[in-house]
Amino acid sequence: MATTTARVTPGMHNPSISAQTVRNRLRDAGLRACRPVVRQVLTRHHRQQRCLWAQTHRCWTRQDWQKVLFSDESRFCLSRGDGWIHVYRRRNERYTEACTLERDRFGGGGSVMVWGSVSQHHWTELVVIQAISTLCVTGKTSSSLMWYPSCRLNLT
Repeated sequence: MATTTARVTPGMHNPSISAQTVRNRLRDAGLRACRPVVRQVLTRHHRQQRCLWAQTHRCWTRQDWQKVLFSDESRFCLSRGDGWIHVYRRRNERYTEACTLERDRFGGGGSVMVWGSVSQHHWTELVVIQAISTLCVTGKTSSSLMWYPSCRLNLT
């Protein structure tokens, strides 16, 4: 980032400034180079739904939560950029909009998708999902994956 900034920023007395000068000035201003926090892309609707869900369940007891089976699917990209992206931020700015990197969870490149679930006393085996193009296109939830024969609860 400092190299790019130096390249496009004219100096006061010189036609160009060095990347090191940019880094020095950013450091003097209390900024340091850090990797951005990677987070899901959340729309206003997503945020509202998460808040509503939290408010609905805020008074649940431990016994209520013991009856819940949490499940999720995740896609792991096998080919990705080298990740050498840096942002300059102050100590308490880690999660500010300008210091995060939104990444579409169904981004391109080779990948593998897995599904699993867990509850207070049980868990399923991790399922590698082979044919997922329909799932990704239609946006079906993980509950549509329950037909997999290997989704049995481990009772040990």
